[in-house]
Amino acid sequence: MKERIILAVAVTALAAHWGCTRAHEGIIAFQSNRDGNFEIYTMEGTGSAQTRLTDNPANDITPAWSPDGTHIAFASDRDGTWDIYTMRADGSGVQQLTKASGANTAPSWTAAGDRILFISTRDAVNGDVYAMNADGSGTVRLTADSLVKDTPLMTPDGKTVIVTVNTKGRLSLGAVPLPAGALRSLTPGSHDSFAPALSPNGAEIMFVSDRDGSLQVYAMDPDGGHQRRLTTDGVDERSPAYTATPGVILAAKKGGIALITLDTGKETVLSFRGDYAPAWHTR
Repeated sequence: MKERIILAVAVTALAAHWGCTRAHEGIIAFQSNRDGNFEIYTMEGTGSAQTRLTDNPANDITPAWSPDGTHIAFASDRDGTWDIYTMRADGSGVQQLTKASGANTAPSWTAAGDRILFISTRDAVNGDVYAMNADGSGTVRLTADSLVKDTPLMTPDGKTVIVTVNTKGRLSLGAVPLPAGALRSLTPGSHDSFAPALSPNGAEIMFVSDRDGSLQVYAMDPDGGHQRRLTTDGVDERSPAYTATPGVILAAKKGGIALITLDTGKETVLSFRGDYAPAWHTR
């Protein structure tokens, strides 16, 4: 009887282990300067099979997965100015989507995968949010306050854009109702808050803030309520990203990318060669 109980416990533990492992199956796109300039790479959710996708003397940064995982959008200065490009998930089929004046950076996809948001300085010094079709056509300007700095994200319902704004040198997060709504602050301007990430269902926003000293990961409701700290190690963290497993996130820190289990604080370093801006996609 005792042996049966031990066996049952072992089977349960093994099942739990495999369930966790399967939940972590995915692919991560990221930028790395391991070869002298920033290029786009991918790796498995375990950190294995690290593969370089772009290869040129310019900088390729901030990869963003299309919702179906077939394409990656990124920003590059390969033609002398910053523009938005897409490529297939294996690095083939690179296409330049923007060719306007100014810097065009920080791409993100809408939930439907038919449009790409980005920041452009073509009409403003700091920049504003623009949207275009996935093939680069039909570009429209979504904000007009000239404070937008980085990281535009559209909520899954398509009604709001979450942005990082620059007010007198301070970074904070704001929300812009569409169409043509007024910018509403989500985080206080007494400290820096930036790098928002939307949960897959749009019910939560992760971000980075220095409100307690070092840069740590926080979360809040989409309206700015219930702001709470998620990481506690005191080491600067950047570029938080959701994974397929609730309570397990990605973050860039110390030139590497770590998988962090929030309830225990356990970290698994996946890469450590000048790697930043992780983006997860579930296989």
